[in-house]
Amino acid sequence: MALVNTSDGGDETWRWAGCKFTPTDAELIGNCLLNKVRNLPLRIPPGFSIPEMEVYKKAPWELMVRSSYLPTGVSYCFVHVPRSKASDNRLNRKTLGGSWVANGKPRDIPLRYRGSAITGIRRSLKFFKDSDDPRKKNKKDSSLGLKWIMHEYRLDPSLYETIPSYATEEIILCRITNMLA
Repeated sequence: MALVNTSDGGDETWRWAGCKFTPTDAELIGNCLLNKVRNLPLRIPPGFSIPEMEVYKKAPWELMVRSSYLPTGVSYCFVHVPRSKASDNRLNRKTLGGSWVANGKPRDIPLRYRGSAITGIRRSLKFFKDSDDPRKKNKKDSSLGLKWIMHEYRLDPSLYETIPSYATEEIILCRITNMLA
């Protein structure tokens, strides 16, 4: 492998050629999401960042972030979700022109973080575009459901009591994938 310059006109950043950001579910929750919630530095490659975005207010193709660290068609972002109650886990996933629809049941992701066992939750969603056809009123266009997949990574609700800022706002890490890229 060769060392390459990934400068984009600003500060120069050097990394190994072919190096990609492809963490496991447990690494995303422990190194990124939990550190973000606790205001600790994210454990990600130098020169790479995970932006904060309004995921549920944009179409998926508006959320794609280009980076030499990411595989083609994959993007990561954090989203802040206001909580009305600590026990309220429902989100409005309606966007402009479509909605994110849950695909299966949430999956628990167990991990160890600084000596204690915690649980993260991964939920898989597909994007469905609202159909403009009047005969299909209130139906979703299933052709886009195969193109855009999002995994939401959340912390177990039991952690809400231990992190004061988490009682009023939840931070979710999203991995958005364009399956046709």
